[in-house]
Amino acid sequence: MLVNFLTIITPSFMNTFLRVALICLVFSLFSFQLKAQSKPTLIKTKYAYTFSGEASSTTIENLTQEILNLKGVTTCKPVFKPEQHKGQIIVFVEEYTRTSEGDVLFEPTDLKKIIIKNGLLPDELITEEQPK
Repeated sequence: MLVNFLTIITPSFMNTFLRVALICLVFSLFSFQLKAQSKPTLIKTKYAYTFSGEASSTTIENLTQEILNLKGVTTCKPVFKPEQHKGQIIVFVEEYTRTSEGDVLFEPTDLKKIIIKNGLLPDELITEEQPK
């Protein structure tokens, strides 16, 4: 019986066995890597959007409240100089990295839409990732 088993193990059988074992090893390492990548990590980002136009304190308050209602926004600090008709909105966002296509994340374009909606002209957006 032992002799019959040893005759089955030929160089071509070992070659095939090693290839299958290597493919299984690579597949298991790849799937482990995918699982490690799917863990969401918290990202903190600062957005500073400058704008111009005439605005009352009510307009700035409405602008701030609308921005605070956006997904992921933790802080919104408006700075407005009425004599120069210029201002800046500083927004801090905390959100987890995207893990699937269905995730709803903060969109900086929403800032521009809100600024325009409140009768102001958006100028420049500066984005800065914050340390964790």
